[in-house]
Amino acid sequence: MDYLRVCLFALSKMKGLSRTEKRRLADEISKKRTGSLKMMEKIVNKEIEKELEKELTYLQKIGSSIVTILDDSYPSILRTIPDAPIVLYVKGKMRYLNETIAIVGSRKASYEGLNLAERVGETLSELGITIVSGLARGIDAQAHRGALKGNGKTVAVLGCGIDVCYPAENRRLYEQISEEGMIFSEYAPGVPPFPYHFPERNRIIAGLSKAILVVEASRKSGALITARLGLDYGRDVMAVPGNVYDESHSGTNLLIKEGARLVTEIGDIIEYSFPHIRPKKESKVELENEELLVFSAIGNESTHVDEIIEKARMDSPKVLAILTRLELKGLIKGFPGGFYLRV
Repeated sequence: MDYLRVCLFALSKMKGLSRTEKRRLADEISKKRTGSLKMMEKIVNKEIEKELEKELTYLQKIGSSIVTILDDSYPSILRTIPDAPIVLYVKGKMRYLNETIAIVGSRKASYEGLNLAERVGETLSELGITIVSGLARGIDAQAHRGALKGNGKTVAVLGCGIDVCYPAENRRLYEQISEEGMIFSEYAPGVPPFPYHFPERNRIIAGLSKAILVVEASRKSGALITARLGLDYGRDVMAVPGNVYDESHSGTNLLIKEGARLVTEIGDIIEYSFPHIRPKKESKVELENEELLVFSAIGNESTHVDEIIEKARMDSPKVLAILTRLELKGLIKGFPGGFYLRV
């Protein structure tokens, strides 16, 4: 077994060292400096080798692998941060990491926020940009879903072992990303999703991304941690503004106040962080008069079906039929409770 690989595996398991210190030691090990190698001789033993072999066997069984910071396949953009993980557990093929953006936000997002995250994720994925997020419920999950509807270019970074799906409700999404995208974790298989893992996980999301977009977040949201880490790492940070009286937008509005780039349309993201990518021209969808009337009754905020019926001045069965047609044409999206949004 490759001795340097064993050293890095052992280093990743060491207690009492910060991630920055582990990164520095990894660099010294890679240069085969005498002092660091002598130190590693004290911790690399048969038990560590057995543990690594056991993990590799299990990872192979579940279609995963280990990538160390010295491997060519390790994400080059992640390697640039000072506290990059020494070892990454990977599920899926290592690819699509040249153009990356993190899309993050609230776990308790509004219909508007969920719709926007999905739409941005899908559009950017179709342009060849990989969506990075944390598989959390809310904005994260919706950004992943949007990317999968596009070209499937998405990376989920976990705050638990690579074989642990958290939250459990996202099991289907986890499996789809495993097949079409990538799942990363710095935690060994079987490690539970402890609360303190998620702020640690956020630095990997920021480190993997050329840019970070916060869609909807309160001041207490972990998405702000990701954004501020992104600033520390020299990443482009953007935020979608919201109602100044709504607490769910207070975090994004604060970021903009502190200097984050204000985003009101997808073109802002392209212009700021990916100017070399040419947006696709949107093809117009022709609407019949009654379809146009119903579509016009739906705002950019969630609109209840009763309000649509009232504005359109049509009977309920006809409006419901037209809503179905508009949804099939990809112009609107329905949400539980009879609410609709333009997409």
